[in-house]
Amino acid sequence: MEKSYKEWLLILFCLVLGVVAAVVQTVPGEKEREEQKKIAESVLRFHVRANSDSREDQAEKLRVRDAVLDVLREVSQEDDTKEQVKNTIRDHKELIRETAEKVAFPHKAKVSLVWDRFPEKSYGDCTFPAGWYEALRIDIGEAEGHNWWCVLYPGLCYTDGIHPVFPEEGKEKLRSVLDGETYDFIMHPERVRIKFRWLHFLNFPYLQGALE
Repeated sequence: MEKSYKEWLLILFCLVLGVVAAVVQTVPGEKEREEQKKIAESVLRFHVRANSDSREDQAEKLRVRDAVLDVLREVSQEDDTKEQVKNTIRDHKELIRETAEKVAFPHKAKVSLVWDRFPEKSYGDCTFPAGWYEALRIDIGEAEGHNWWCVLYPGLCYTDGIHPVFPEEGKEKLRSVLDGETYDFIMHPERVRIKFRWLHFLNFPYLQGALE
């Protein structure tokens, strides 16, 4: 029996849905990588690497985090730019190291500004995509334990005791240095990813040819 017109339409619709689903599940495209780079240019991360994964060393990592953040709050200004925060870190690098080692004794601490690879991470309702970011990194002892990280600028890593929280003033500052689409990518990453991949799908050469 020949298929009816409606049956063929249903088959075609299912095929299109399958292609769209495959596109949506693909690895991040060029547009997403561009957005991540824009974000990376505007923020500074904070990365603390514990000596080991022992309970004592992991607790020590959090104490170092808190002590260093207290120092940075004292020596930084609320309206500092990213470059000014980086300069403050350079100017007070020895104080930061001494503070970390005082808490981590007898472990030594290494303080550096580096580019690190970060996984995707959410801070409350803000999600930062995976990628390379500039960061203040503190290595405690052998630095072989699990990490702790947050966004140092803007926002200065406020915490609720366990989880890092991105404060409202940080969001407003971030909004002021990013374009609307990039900021929306942080606030609604999955929605923006689907939008990007739909655009990628609609720009496929074979589809454009079919629509002409």
